[in-house]
Amino acid sequence: MQPGCKHRPWRSKILKIMVLLHSADGLAWQSPPKGTSLKTLSEAEEQGFILIRGEFQKRQFRLTELGSNYVERDKRRLEARRL
Repeated sequence: MQPGCKHRPWRSKILKIMVLLHSADGLAWQSPPKGTSLKTLSEAEEQGFILIRGEFQKRQFRLTELGSNYVERDKRRLEARRL
């Protein structure tokens, strides 16, 4: 690693969770997008963003109120950045 270069392994974890949250279609139970790992689902659930039900291949998730608020706030922030 070069001097002054910062290693941020947490960044990829946050990006995976954000992709998962933004993929949600409302607050209904739904299947996670293809390529979503069980680890990403578990981390999002631990942080209180989603609820999970089902077993292995038939797992479903839905946003919690915290997750929904977080996604709405992030969408507004991204829209403001575009202006």
